[in-house]
This record gives sequence, structure tokens and C-alpha cells, in this order.
Amino acid sequence: MSNSYDTAQLTDEDLMGQFQEGNEKAFVELYDRYNRRLYGYCVKMLNDKVLAEDLFQEIFIRVSRKRDHFRGGNFSGWLFAIARNQCLNALRDNVTHTSLDDVSGMLTAPDLELYDETSELLKEAIEKLPDEMKEALILRVYSGFSYQEIAEITGAKLATVKVRIHRAKIRLHDLLTPFFAEHYSKQNSTI
Repeated sequence: MSNSYDTAQLTDEDLMGQFQEGNEKAFVELYDRYNRRLYGYCVKMLNDKVLAEDLFQEIFIRVSRKRDHFRGGNFSGWLFAIARNQCLNALRDNVTHTSLDDVSGMLTAPDLELYDETSELLKEAIEKLPDEMKEALILRVYSGFSYQEIAEITGAKLATVKVRIHRAKIRLHDLLTPFFAEHYSKQNSTI
């Protein structure tokens, strides 16, 4: 088999096919295409960078070991389905993950910029979402998947995915509205 062609020109599915045939360069290209996006997904799902780093590495090890299980179709969906299962297992097994009280305790510094404070509040609000809503929202907003791709990754119906994301946005709005109302009322009282 010749490896003289440029793997950057191949689709993800073609690269996986080449990797299944023993082309290690194809695996490196897949890793390069997905490492940031996949790591970001793990961090958002787990809310723990150290655990996410470990899990992220384990996911690519699984992809390598289970390369023969890929039967074509959407590589991205297959990869993120593996990541999803690993994250859900880690969440189930890791009973000592950061609590919401720990996160809110970090928000007491009076010199935080509004952007930083809003970012932290958003993280806290996302953590309050039910797991199904949180997962769908992270896959859509932070990982950039289409509704159809999210349905394939999670095994949920397309309509269910749309409802979960819609409800997640409503819940986030409800959770964050008091903060913004308080912030703007303070801002207007000083004018």
C-alpha cells in the first residue's frame, strides 16, 4: 500500500478506512482533526480538566483498538458516541466531581470582570441542567454538531434532541435572568 498521497485531502471516513488498512498517518490526521473539539467536549461534559484529559486519551486509544468496529457511515458521530459513553461512565463512576457549591464559592471575588463572572455563572447554570439537556446543549453549542448528528450520537430521536436543546436554553435563561436583572439594576442606580 502506498502512503505517498496527502491524507489531508481525504474525508474522515476515508481516513478511517486507510487506518483500518494499517496507515498510521491516517490515524494521526484524524487525531489532528478532532483533538481540540473532542477534548473540549470532554471538559464540558465532565467539568474537570484532569479527568477530561485522561478520558480524552482513553477515547483515542479505544478508537485505535476498535478500528475494525467502524463500518462506515459518519465517523464524527461514531467518535463522539464513543466519547459520550466514556463521559457518562466517568460521571457515573466518579462520585467526587465538583459540586455546584464549590463552583459558586469561586464566584465571590468582587473584582471579577462582568465577562468572567458571566462565564462562570454560565458554567454553573449548565451544570444545573439535567444530564440529557446538558449533553445535547454541549454537543450543539460547544461541539458544533447538527441536531441529526446529536440524535445519532445519543441514540435519541431527532425531535427529542430538539426539545432537549430548546428546554435547556429556556432553563439557562431562567437561571441567568436574576443575575442580569440584579447587575443592570445596580448599574442603573449608579447613573
